[in-house]
Amino acid sequence: MSDMDLVGEVFSAMREARVLLRREPIRHVSGRGDVLYCECLATVVDSRGSLLQPAQFIRPLERLQLIRAFDRHVLRQAVTLLRASPDVRLGINLSGQSAVVDIAWEAVLQLIERTPEVARRLVVEITETARLDPEQGRRFAQRLRQAGCRVAIDDFGVGYGVETAIGIRTPDIIKIDASFVVAARYGEAHVARLAQLVRLASELAEEVVVEGVEQPEDMTHAQQCGAKWVQGWFVADAFAGAGAEGCQEHGNGEPAWAHRHG
Repeated sequence: MSDMDLVGEVFSAMREARVLLRREPIRHVSGRGDVLYCECLATVVDSRGSLLQPAQFIRPLERLQLIRAFDRHVLRQAVTLLRASPDVRLGINLSGQSAVVDIAWEAVLQLIERTPEVARRLVVEITETARLDPEQGRRFAQRLRQAGCRVAIDDFGVGYGVETAIGIRTPDIIKIDASFVVAARYGEAHVARLAQLVRLASELAEEVVVEGVEQPEDMTHAQQCGAKWVQGWFVADAFAGAGAEGCQEHGNGEPAWAHRHG
């Protein structure tokens, strides 16, 4: 399917409420059950009823400079979910192309600013697939954080992930790309590389997440490398069928980063 065909399917899905948000929890590395938040992974049901995964349509949207409309749509969906579930924390992905404060984003940003009880439970993950304009990105992140949202850098260590983290300067959360914990299965040199990335990320952000934890060995490596939070199939299984309840706040409902503002 061509880029234009894929984008056409995505925009039809946006108009017809066929964009679905699948939740995946980010859990404490100790396994004690605490959840930092749940990432909303956007999928699209196409006109034939087939499910399109983000890997199929995000880059075409970016290549055609149309990702911003999709990101705004997903953010609005997340806000609706948060309004309906006051004890839930959610995260959404946002392309570096979208991290610009302009008239197209103003209405969405004002919506978030008017609902601080929602904003404080929303994490915006800036992805590595598109280059971020540092000045625009900092302004965008500052606006989100002033509203009460948290800003995360996704896929740190690949693509534009490190560059984006440096451009934002003070992200709240950094997520280590899944490829590094997978590589750690194949020798101590790769484990050392993962540990190095965790240390670097810890210097830039208060919370560090290791993505791609799919088996017990991955969890062990994440623990050894000093990560506090993990995400992946291995820890998501416990939430199968849990719905919103799997993403509720724990303890006093206020992680340390919830009190930080940019």
